[in-house]
Order: sequence, then C-alpha cells, then structure tokens
Amino acid sequence: MDQKPLRETILALARRYDFEEGHSLQDERLALRLFDETSRLRLHALGRGEAFPAQPADNQDLSLRGNSVRSPQNAEECLAPTPRDILSSAAILHDIGYVEGYEQHHKTAFRLIIAEPIPGLSPHDQTLIAHVARYHRGGLPDPAKHPSFAALPLPDRSLVEQLGAILRFADGLDRSHSDAVQDLGCELDGNRLIITLLPGTDDEAERWAGAKKARWFESVYGVQVILK
Repeated sequence: MDQKPLRETILALARRYDFEEGHSLQDERLALRLFDETSRLRLHALGRGEAFPAQPADNQDLSLRGNSVRSPQNAEECLAPTPRDILSSAAILHDIGYVEGYEQHHKTAFRLIIAEPIPGLSPHDQTLIAHVARYHRGGLPDPAKHPSFAALPLPDRSLVEQLGAILRFADGLDRSHSDAVQDLGCELDGNRLIITLLPGTDDEAERWAGAKKARWFESVYGVQVILK
C-alpha cells in the first residue's frame, strides 16, 4: 500500500495528544531500520509488502479489548496496512499516553489508540497497532494476564510479538531522546546478531538501554544481540 496517507493520519492523531515528536519519529526510524535489516537477514518473513489479512468479524471480541471502534462502511475505505506500516504507526503513537502522565503510559496509549475510529483503518488493524504500541515497555504479552491479547487470534499474537519486540528494542536505542544513534546495520554470525550503531559516540545510555530492551527481541527471534 501507499503508506503516506496512513502515516499522515497517524501523525495527526499523535499531534492531538501533544506527543514528543522528535523521540517518536526517531523510534519509528530505528524500528523500521531493524525491521528492514532483520528481513534482509531472513529472521522474519514480514517484509514482503503484503497486507496482513484481516480476521473475520466473528473472531473479534472487541469488548474484551475495550475497543469501541467501528468498521469502515465499505471495505474500499480500509488502507490494508502491511506489518511494516503497523510497526511505523505503533512507533509514532507509542508514547501518546504521556498526555495523562508517565505512570502506565503504555496502557494509556493502548486505550487512546482504540478509543475512536482512525480513518481508513479497520478495527482489526487499529487493534494490532494498539497492541504493538502497548508492549513497547512493561510486561510482555501474556494471554493469562492480558485479556485483550488473549482475545487475538494466534496469527495476530505472533505478529504483535514480532513487531512489539522490535519497537521495544528501538525505544531503548533512543534512551536519552537525543538521536544519538543516527543509523544502524546488522550482520548475522550464527545465532549472534551483530548490530553496529552509528556514529558510535556519546551513546552510552542507548547501549545500556538497548541491551536491556533487546531481551524480548532475542527471545522472539532466537538470536543473541551484540551491540558494536
């Protein structure tokens, strides 16, 4: 799909909540770099450009998610985002919960994302974006503890875990909110994913937080992350 209309819509929503634009766009940029690099290395098969198929409406229990969104009137109104688009949208929106304070802001972001229809998105895709944003920090997805996650079909849970792990890792790589990491590159050596952070100076906070927030990523993708 052409990502531009969706991204503009998502940015407009984020600006309604006075989001920290510099940090959120940096997280988006780093998350998409990680997505593209891990796709190149065949650590996932999400980068082929296909839209993620919507689940039938009768599989969706929106009440369990607190989701009040309505389906677009016509299927043609949906933008059919790819997994990469979902990651981009979640990265932009992940910190909008700060509008109600830092405490539990990831859960607040989830609630705000599903609070009303987002033009062009189906309830299914809107819910996926909300889940990916929600898991950028805090507890990991657990169907025994998180009814909203448990309500997702298994393919959706897998997608949330793959994209959520990337976003959480990327968020750690902008720990100081200073754009210290201007680019990154990945190489695979056995099960070691060697990630070179550029330019590689004044990024101690990013290396510390990145290593910490890479743990879920390592579990999901079956690699050991080495930051260089």
